[in-house]
Amino acid sequence: MRMRTSLRRLVGLGILAASGCGLVLGLDDFKDAASSGGATSAGSGGGATCEPESDAECYSGPPGTEDVGICRGGKQACKEDGSGYEACAGEVTPAAETCASAEDEDCDGKDCVAWARLIGGAEEEKVNGIAVDVAGNVYVAGSFSGAISLGENVLIASGKSDAFLVKLSPSGEYVWSRQLGGIRDEAAYSLSVGPDGHPIVATIEIGYNPVFLDLVLHRYDPDGELSWRRGLGGAFCGVVPTVVTSMEFAPDGDVVVVGDYCGDVRFDDNRVISNATDSADVFVAKIRSSDGLIDASTGWVSTFGGENSQYVHDVAVDSAGNVIVVGNFYDGLRIGDASFVSSGGSDVFLSKLTNRGLVSWARTFGGTENDSVDSVAVDRLGGPVVLATFRGAFDVGGGELVANAFARTVFKYTTANAYRWHRIFDMDGVDVGSLSVDPQGGLLAVGRLTGNVELDGKVLRPGSAEDLLLLGMSDEAKLLWARAFSEVGDSRVASLARRGAQELLVAGYARGGIDLGEGVMRTEGESDIWVAKFQP
Repeated sequence: MRMRTSLRRLVGLGILAASGCGLVLGLDDFKDAASSGGATSAGSGGGATCEPESDAECYSGPPGTEDVGICRGGKQACKEDGSGYEACAGEVTPAAETCASAEDEDCDGKDCVAWARLIGGAEEEKVNGIAVDVAGNVYVAGSFSGAISLGENVLIASGKSDAFLVKLSPSGEYVWSRQLGGIRDEAAYSLSVGPDGHPIVATIEIGYNPVFLDLVLHRYDPDGELSWRRGLGGAFCGVVPTVVTSMEFAPDGDVVVVGDYCGDVRFDDNRVISNATDSADVFVAKIRSSDGLIDASTGWVSTFGGENSQYVHDVAVDSAGNVIVVGNFYDGLRIGDASFVSSGGSDVFLSKLTNRGLVSWARTFGGTENDSVDSVAVDRLGGPVVLATFRGAFDVGGGELVANAFARTVFKYTTANAYRWHRIFDMDGVDVGSLSVDPQGGLLAVGRLTGNVELDGKVLRPGSAEDLLLLGMSDEAKLLWARAFSEVGDSRVASLARRGAQELLVAGYARGGIDLGEGVMRTEGESDIWVAKFQP
């Protein structure tokens, strides 16, 4: 029979606080119980009596956690004078969850994942961005057709498709949602949230006349009220629209916006960029988050051009406000005063701009095949970590890499453009799509596991045709741990966001279903959006 007292609860609270579980316990959550001999537990300090040389079971963790995961009850012995019980010995209470271990450390019945949600309706939904604010609230942006139900709110598309923004609480509960669209077709392409908790979403609007296109930025306050909306213009580059591909907030609260464009893009009356060709150019702009305009003293816009097309894929901003941009180009490329020529097909570029928009350095990578880049992040010293795809020969500074089929490589440079290291992922088994760097320099990568593969001596085996894959790596890309989650049908990872070292938010879309650690979530329509919070 269990024996617990008020003092025993206080001891439990101390143990739990020391464990770092972070849960709050009420003193009324536990009830005293009588022993089989009629005595009651007096905890470690006495007050009630017990039978000398007897013991009692004890557990100070939250209700419902005992015998779940690693959590186990202990024993407390009666003191020799019978005045009460000693401290609970041998119990295991909840600890901080981590994906590095296959055990359920916080004893919630789940491992690695904190929560997972499915967003969808009877037709097609896709996600293009996820962001998390300093309080842990999660924002998701995407597009939908038909209608979707979000909490008590139902969004109904006005045209073929509309964009949407939804806010979830730190525990994944619905807070609010907004529909970003009118009579035209809209799609969300990028999302970021500032240190003040205001999200900015980039969408495009396409009219019934296929020539019409408007690149639009929307800023909302934390309660979902629209702060401002700015149409920037733009045009199609052949069949490719002007888009914002990525956004990142700078330390001063302004936001860095990068994208590909044709036509005229008007940031304000004094900042207009033009590209009259059908080949895309790249823009990088730093704008005020308060109104979407370019500040005369801190703001700027730069363009990268050249023969044929250039595309930007991602941006990262370091703690000093310097901007790291990655993309790919065909034939020729101009970045500042530097000019580059591709080795064949498309090549990759990596460039650093100062917080005033001046080119600090730029370099390119590529062979005779089509090479591309997926993601970039920076460590606390400003060093960029890049994820790229290549086939054939590819040299990032550590010697020529050769792959007969497409492979992905992760490589790192210092903030001064010096090569540090690289590693290769064989896409026959591991398809890595996005990465981030935690405050201690560790690397997190998200992708798919499509076959048996060995990484640093660890054999990974998928449980389905393609699993969602999380990889934890050291600051030199040595594999520390790997976790796979089975899919039912087809799924794609679209975006990830980090909140410190303890939280990883991932969003994608699936056809059929996906199991992210809480059981299989079945999709309703052609594709639904999934959102999950992991605890790496």
